Amino acid sequence: MNFFAHFLLDHNPTTPVYNAALIAPDIIRSFSPDNKRYNWENIHNQPNISTLLQEFSSGCLQHIQRDKHFHDSPMFHEIYQNCRQDWRQISQEIELERFWFSLHVTVEMIIDKIFISNNLEKLNEFYLTMSTHEQTYINILQELQFPNLDIFQNRYQRFCESQYLFHYQQPEKIAYALHRIHHSLGIPTPWHEHNITAITQLIQHTEAIILQHPDFQKNYSRFIK
Repeated sequence: MNFFAHFLLDHNPTTPVYNAALIAPDIIRSFSPDNKRYNWENIHNQPNISTLLQEFSSGCLQHIQRDKHFHDSPMFHEIYQNCRQDWRQISQEIELERFWFSLHVTVEMIIDKIFISNNLEKLNEFYLTMSTHEQTYINILQELQFPNLDIFQNRYQRFCESQYLFHYQQPEKIAYALHRIHHSLGIPTPWHEHNITAITQLIQHTEAIILQHPDFQKNYSRFIK
């Protein structure tokens, strides 16, 4: 799942460090030049682990568990299959490479869009939490001997300051986010300059399929007004 979904679904008002860590596996990987990954289960089970790292690693483990549950769910597989042919066809027309990957990450971003549109106050809380716990991340990464800490901190600050998730309410901004993901992976994006309307319409069509899925309504109705 994407950033906000992790925070919204698994937020615990009594554990602020845990809450800040709910997106940590993704942003630590994304904000490090070498896509740094940690084995959070091993870290969590270390003897004499600090209280801070224990709570932080608990949030990371919940992130991993939430992703596994989501990606293994019949709902995700059915949404993916229901959208796959349209994405394959459009990708050939507009030169969208790796359509299967693009569909996967776009489904996650669209679910964030739906949650954000219905929970703007919670998104404000999300950014406040992340801004407040910048030093928590720095302390944790220092404890883990993280390389390139300056680069990570600079990207973390930009993430908090831009508050780009608010723009997910506009489908063309999700298209831009997909373009940025492709760019970061070295995947060409000619479609972004010449076919933004087509990809935006495809995103809107995908959102309609997600909203119509009965399990989405059943599982997440309390987060949708």
